[in-house]
Amino acid sequence: MKYLCSYVTTAGAVRKVNQDSLFIISAEYQENEIIFAGVCDGVGGLSAGETASSYVCKRLTEWFSTTLADMLKSSRSVLEIRSSLDEKLHELNDRINAYADANSMDMATTCTSLLIIPSLGKMLVAHVGDTRLYRITDENVTLLTSDHSVVGKEVREGRLTEEMAEKDKRQNQLTNCIGAGMDDTSYDYSITDYSTGDCYMLCSDGFRKKLKPDDIAKTLAPSANNDEDAMKANLEMLRDKVLSLGEKDNISALMIKLY
Repeated sequence: MKYLCSYVTTAGAVRKVNQDSLFIISAEYQENEIIFAGVCDGVGGLSAGETASSYVCKRLTEWFSTTLADMLKSSRSVLEIRSSLDEKLHELNDRINAYADANSMDMATTCTSLLIIPSLGKMLVAHVGDTRLYRITDENVTLLTSDHSVVGKEVREGRLTEEMAEKDKRQNQLTNCIGAGMDDTSYDYSITDYSTGDCYMLCSDGFRKKLKPDDIAKTLAPSANNDEDAMKANLEMLRDKVLSLGEKDNISALMIKLY
């Protein structure tokens, strides 16, 4: 298995600092590419969201290069890998909180990551906050994560519709994240199959809040993204659309196509 990838990220039209961070890293193992990608969105109302998001991205890529590499050599299962990643995320939460306390700062970030391990035939998703992961085929777009936010919870409980949530003033209020003094953070995990030919898109909430599912389906469909130049152009097209619709937040998206 191989992959194509591209990304866009910008502070946007209003904010001076881009508190989003992202990463994609890969390694060849048993004649296939292992892929690890993520998007983190520093919490904008806090003083050092960009520090938290970039720190998490850096430490997760280190986990991939060291701990995961050793686990694969030892033929560990995907459940054991999930447990190791969970330990790392809890460690990062503790370290961010300790640093914030020591420096009288407020720090937090969301995080959505995707790990594809062909030798195990599985895709592992780890998620906290309101960054998102979508699976995109030529037929449909599927959201693979659930927003950890006030309005996200109310949508799931049937108290708000998606249309109502888009206009709700509380849509930036998170119920879970990394940091922010939280000592009992829990993360969502899923272990699923993946398909070659599909596209996967990770993004911050600033990228997707103003977009309709049809925008994503049409522009990021696998058949419309046959090389990285096309992927880049299409992501930039959606970024520009989001800006034209008045989005004030940071905007980031990372797209992967498997083949």
